[in-house]
Amino acid sequence: MIEIEILPLEGIEIENIGKLYIGQAKQDIEKLLGTPSDNSNFQQLFYDQYELRIDLDNKGNIEFIEFTYGPFPEKTALSIYGINPFEIGADKLIEILTEKNKGKIDDSEAEYCYAFFNISVGIWRQLTEKGVEESVAEMKADHEYEENKDWLNEDLQKAKNFWTIGIGVKNYYE
Repeated sequence: MIEIEILPLEGIEIENIGKLYIGQAKQDIEKLLGTPSDNSNFQQLFYDQYELRIDLDNKGNIEFIEFTYGPFPEKTALSIYGINPFEIGADKLIEILTEKNKGKIDDSEAEYCYAFFNISVGIWRQLTEKGVEESVAEMKADHEYEENKDWLNEDLQKAKNFWTIGIGVKNYYE
């Protein structure tokens, strides 16, 4: 697993590769990380080996970096503020990011998506534990649980953490 440290408002540091900074130019990205896995869109660069996507602004500089292979990345081990955002649990991650943010949070899609304005960090997931547990109860009542329990248990495990985490330029979420 490649260790990657997420540094809000700064960038990321990839083990044995170096730092990639918010605001850095496309040519600097490619010098550090090589040719993107998918370079069909000038505004987005995908690096499958690092399980991330980089969004560029209209000048070709890094505006946003997102890790989209959660909650079970296969190639990377992430850390932000000393914890792995895909292992610590959704509630604990929200608590830590709220503490570090010290200000306004967009929780209009609470449980699924949060944006922390002061640190320009966003997190997202498709499922919540509560939602999956409700589905389990419904399927048990309808006698459909046994035939669906494998994917329900998988969904329950996925729902315990967020699935993506991204960092942007200052005021990215404003």
